[in-house]
Amino acid sequence: MDVHNPQTPAPPVGNYEIRLPQHKRHGEPEHYQLSAARLRSTQREPPTKPVQFWFRTRYVSALASEISNLHPHVLGLYIRPSMVANLIASTIRLLPTFVQSRAQTVFPEWFLPDHVILKTQKPGEEKEIMEEYFDIEIKAYTRLKPLQGVVIPRFYGCVRYNGTRAMILEHLGGISLASPEGAMLRLEELSTLLQPCFRALHAFDVHQDDSNLSNFQLVDGRIMVLDLESAVFHYSADDRAFFLASSIGHLADTYLAMQAYYWHEGSLEAA
Repeated sequence: MDVHNPQTPAPPVGNYEIRLPQHKRHGEPEHYQLSAARLRSTQREPPTKPVQFWFRTRYVSALASEISNLHPHVLGLYIRPSMVANLIASTIRLLPTFVQSRAQTVFPEWFLPDHVILKTQKPGEEKEIMEEYFDIEIKAYTRLKPLQGVVIPRFYGCVRYNGTRAMILEHLGGISLASPEGAMLRLEELSTLLQPCFRALHAFDVHQDDSNLSNFQLVDGRIMVLDLESAVFHYSADDRAFFLASSIGHLADTYLAMQAYYWHEGSLEAA
């Protein structure tokens, strides 16, 4: 596929064609870049909220910040190093490689990176539904273990935080497709990057059933999938092909509208 030719059709998926919008509204640019105003406004406040919890045998102390105002139950943690953690890590590094790997599998709490994500169970009146979503996400991470760190974040384990279940996930970095920084792709580029994500999940009989741009992160030139609480299992091959095509078509429509919004709002300008 020529990702620079907007007239190049997307290849079919099974019996279904990925349909991308082929036009923009009058006056909208063909391609975008960040505006000077957006470049000046991207500084974030440093994390200041103290967080403490037990993760298996380790007491974790960190500073936290909200990832998004829309998701207050998701925190970015900057873990404060401890003498014990440093000593254990230094000692393990002296051991043979296979022993190091085994130790990290058995005691993941002592090998956390400095920056991780703490995602608590969503608050809500329908507690049973929120618990089910949390269980589904854990099931998805378990089933997709070979894809952790490649297509989805690494899952380090579960903890209790403020009396609520929570999971510790890899902090991916990169940029959200829902942000102005993530809104500068052409639609063909977007489709080309999304297809391997869906196909990789489908290979393990998992479908990301929440086609929301905020659930996809652009990291080092590839897209990674977030938020698996709406994952669906056991679709047939034909169903997977249909949902791949329809999900990407829906995301492309949303992406086009988002680009127009950020352009009119002033975060993007014509490239």
